[in-house]
Parts: sequence; C-alpha cells; structure tokens
Amino acid sequence: MQLKKYLADKIVSRTMDVTQLNINVMDKDGVIISSSDPSRIGTLHEAARQVIASGVEIVLSARECKKWSGTRPGINMPIYFESVIVGVIGISGSPREVIPFGKAVRMMTEMMLQQAYLTEQMAMEERSLSFLVQDIISGTLDPSPAVVQSRGELLGLDLSGPRSIMIVQSAGTSPWTETLSRRQWQAKMAACFQHSRQVCISAISHNRWVIVTDLRHCRTREQTKAYLFESARRLMNALVPAHYDSLIITMGNRYEQVRELEHSFKEAQQALAVAECFPEKAPICHFEDATVELMLLATPAASRKRAVEQILGTLVHHPELIDTLHALFAADLNLTIAAQRLNIHRNTLLYRIERIEALIGKNPRRFADAFHIRLALEMHRLQAIG
Repeated sequence: MQLKKYLADKIVSRTMDVTQLNINVMDKDGVIISSSDPSRIGTLHEAARQVIASGVEIVLSARECKKWSGTRPGINMPIYFESVIVGVIGISGSPREVIPFGKAVRMMTEMMLQQAYLTEQMAMEERSLSFLVQDIISGTLDPSPAVVQSRGELLGLDLSGPRSIMIVQSAGTSPWTETLSRRQWQAKMAACFQHSRQVCISAISHNRWVIVTDLRHCRTREQTKAYLFESARRLMNALVPAHYDSLIITMGNRYEQVRELEHSFKEAQQALAVAECFPEKAPICHFEDATVELMLLATPAASRKRAVEQILGTLVHHPELIDTLHALFAADLNLTIAAQRLNIHRNTLLYRIERIEALIGKNPRRFADAFHIRLALEMHRLQAIG
C-alpha cells in the first residue's frame, strides 16, 4: 500500500480538525507530501528518514532540531500498514503538548490507511467484474478455458456451469446511483437469485444492467425458464419501489459454456427491442416468447407498409374497428370476453366484425384470415411507432 497525496491531505485535514495542531505527512523517502504549512510540501524531513530506518518514533526539542535538516520541535511517528512502514506523520509543537495526542493521531492515521486500502480493493474488484462481464457479452474472453476459470476464481466465481444473460433496464432518466451506491444496487439485485454470490452484475449504462445468472441447480429447460421468471419478478418487486418507472427485464437462452453467453446477450437485447415495441410483452420477456415479434421487426419497413395496405386497406382509418380487432384477438376470439373488454353488447361486436369483413374481405373469426389480419395489425402498430 502506497501512501498517496490525496490520502495524506485527508489525514492532515482530519487531524487538524481534531487537534488544531500543525501536521506533516512524509512518504517512505522522508519527503513531506502534505502539511498544514503548504510551504513545507516537497521538502526533505531528515528526522522522518531516521524514523523510517529505525522504526522508532522520535521526539524533538528545539535544541535537538538543530541536528536535523527540515525539522521542527514535536513528535514524528512511523505509519504502518500490514507491519510495513509506509510513511511518517509528524505533529509540530512543544513535545509536552503534542505527545499526549501522538498515539491517538497515529491510530487514526493507520485506520484511515486501512479504510482507503479496503475501498481501493473494492473498487478494483468491481472494475475487474465489470471487465469480465464486458468480455463475456462481447465474446472476447481468452480462448483458454483454464485462463477464464482462473479469472473467475480470483473474483470468487465458478464459471464452469450453465448460465444465461438477463438485461434490466429502466426508462427513467434518474441515474441508478441516486439513492444507493452502485455496489449496494448490485447486492440488492444479486439477492433476488438463489446463488447470489455466483451471480455477476455490471452496469453498462446509467439505466441498464447486465446480469450473468447461475443455472447449475436447474436441470431442465422448463426449470430454467421458470427460475428466470421467478427471479425477474423478485427484481421487479425490489427495484420498482425505488421510483424507477417502466422497468423492463429481458432474458436470453441458457448456454452450457461461458464463452457462448455472447449469444444469450444478443438474445436478451433482441427481447428488449421487442418489449419496447410491443408493450404486452413487457415488463418481463424471454427471447423464446418473442419469435413472431422478432420476425416482424426484421421485416423491412417497406414490406410492412405494403402488407398493411394489402391486408387492412382503408380499415386503418377506422380506429374503433382497429381497437375491436385488438380486443378480439386478445380474447382468443371469444366474443363474450371481447365485448366485455370493449364495454359493448355482443350484438354490437358482431355488427363491427361484419363491417370489418365488408371493408377488407376477410373474416377475423376464421383462422387463416385471422392470422393475416393479426400480422398486419402488428405491422401497422410498428408503423405508428416509427
């Protein structure tokens, strides 16, 4: 652990707040890197070099200061980190005044050093995890399975089992870190999964997170999908109360090898595109449940426009009849349920269906016609979205 200037400045500021005494912090070479007297920064403190060499604190009187260049009366104490001297802290003043503060100041300094080290370690671990997730979803992992496994082990992860990718996105403009730190958000989300310590979570933008799930306990495809939906519902319950609106969670397929997860990520991205264009697929959408919508999104806009014109024709200028069709299909062609949802009499619904058939020459109650009409309706909706 290196005693850096930003930490030395913090030590000087905190110590002055507590003691109102003049403070110097020297690095392992005895050079003053922070001081309550800025003019002394960058100068050599010979007594500090002696403290570093001997490991013993030195108390200097006014007479003894004449023997040491760059010194003033006071106490100079070694700063230890894991039994190694990393610097020296000096308190200037009459030895009788400063010695009582010496032990407390040294203890506070070493505690701050330990806290800074832990903070750096946590930040380094978070960056390493972020880089790992980025390599996973971009397909840039090392070709050696042993290297990938070792990389995971350094973070406490076993990357040998089946996993999948989940994307969590908020449409809100507020950053995720507004109420909690990024690490706290990660812990909050990981707790929604069965093996939380094996779940990798990384923010890839201010409102989008990628989750690398752990699926070793799921034996079948059905179990996997049920578990992912259950975890997604837990995420919704955990995150929505935090004022994030329009939360969307999408999932890619399960893959047995971690290097295959780039495909799961692309699938989750495609499912996200579907959920954004087709609200009924939100807020939780699995790639497997978005096949038809993906086909529609992949169809060129010009082709969609022609299909709408050929199938729906002038029906697009009758919003009431378009809404009727949506309600009818949402009710699985059940007239009673559709009429209830539209808040109209069943006979009124039948009359509207007759009008639709007269306008486009297709009966929405016949399977073949209904199939074409439904596709055209979705294409029409995509046109409206732009």
